[in-house]
Amino acid sequence: MLLSGTQYLHAKPGERDELNCPVCETKCDVKRNCFGPTCFAESVGGLGHLHDRFTCPHRDEDWHHYASQLIAQKHDCASRRVRELIDLDLQETLERRVVL
Repeated sequence: MLLSGTQYLHAKPGERDELNCPVCETKCDVKRNCFGPTCFAESVGGLGHLHDRFTCPHRDEDWHHYASQLIAQKHDCASRRVRELIDLDLQETLERRVVL
């Protein structure tokens, strides 16, 4: 399985019955047997292959983008205390599904 940002998840055709969003854990929508690129290099090279594409139904919502940014900030943060604060914001955002 390949994670492309937080917009799409790709898997080999039939490899997965379902996937949950890595941001909000919602069951993803799936489009089976898509042909096309699954990464930047394939896109630039005009290449592609057969795959199943999974997308979160909330991917275009503000709170989902915000939660994704918090996750990225958490991964880039060296401070344990700051990571704990980010976790609190993330939990609240995912529970309320609004940007705070």
